[in-house]
Amino acid sequence: MKLEAMIWDVDGTLVNSEELHRFAFNRAFKEFALDWRWSRRTYRKLLDVTGGKERIRFYVKLSSMSEGCLAIPLEELHARKTEIFHDRIQNGDLALRRGVKTVLDQALNNGFRLAIATTTTLSNVETLFESGVLSSWQWEVVVAGDQVERKKPAPDVYLEALRRLNLSPKRCIAVEDSENGLMSALAAEIPTIITTNAYTRYQNFDGAVAVLEDLGETTKMLGVGHFEAWHAAALALVP
Repeated sequence: MKLEAMIWDVDGTLVNSEELHRFAFNRAFKEFALDWRWSRRTYRKLLDVTGGKERIRFYVKLSSMSEGCLAIPLEELHARKTEIFHDRIQNGDLALRRGVKTVLDQALNNGFRLAIATTTTLSNVETLFESGVLSSWQWEVVVAGDQVERKKPAPDVYLEALRRLNLSPKRCIAVEDSENGLMSALAAEIPTIITTNAYTRYQNFDGAVAVLEDLGETTKMLGVGHFEAWHAAALALVP
C-alpha cells in the first residue's frame, strides 16, 4: 500500500520549541511574582503531561498546593505564557529542526500530502504560520490539542487528521519526538518515526519504525525515500 501522507507533530518535531516554552513559562511565573522556576530537569519530567494548562495544574498538585492558592486564575497565567511564547516566535526565535525543510520540500515535490497533529493549541500553530516558520508548505490538515476531546497519548488528534484526510492509517506515516506522541500515533495504527531531542532522547520508543537524532542524517542519504522505505517496512510487519 503506497504512502500518501505525512502527519507531523509540532513541538520538538518540526521545531525545537521546548526550550522556548520553558522560557515563556518561567517569564510568566516571574511576572506574576510566583516563586517558581522550571529547570531543564524539572521540565523534562513535566513534559510527560501533555498540554500547558495541564502541566501547570500537575505542578501545583505536585507542590502540594491547590489552584485556589494562586493569586491569579490558572487560565490567566497560561494565557500570559502563551503571549510571551508568541512574541518570541514573531521575533524570530524559533526555526525548523535540522533536515525538516529538505524533507518537506521533497515531500511536496513528490506529491505527498502534509498534515499536522499536535497537542499544542491552534493559536501556537497559527503563530508559526504567521511568522513564516511553516508557511512555505501546503498543509492540507491541521489538528491541534484544543480541537479534540483528549490530548496525546490518546489517539484523538491522529484520528481526526485521518478523518479530514479521508485516508486509512496504512497510507500515512507519523513523525513524532516523544513517547506520548508515539503512543498516540500507534493507537491510531499509524506507522511512526521518532526524531529525538534533548528532552525526549531517553524515553521508550518501542514500536517506532525508526528512531533518529534528527532528520539531517536522513536527508544526507535518501531524503523522503527513507520515509517510503520505513512505511513499507512497517506494513510488512502487519499480518
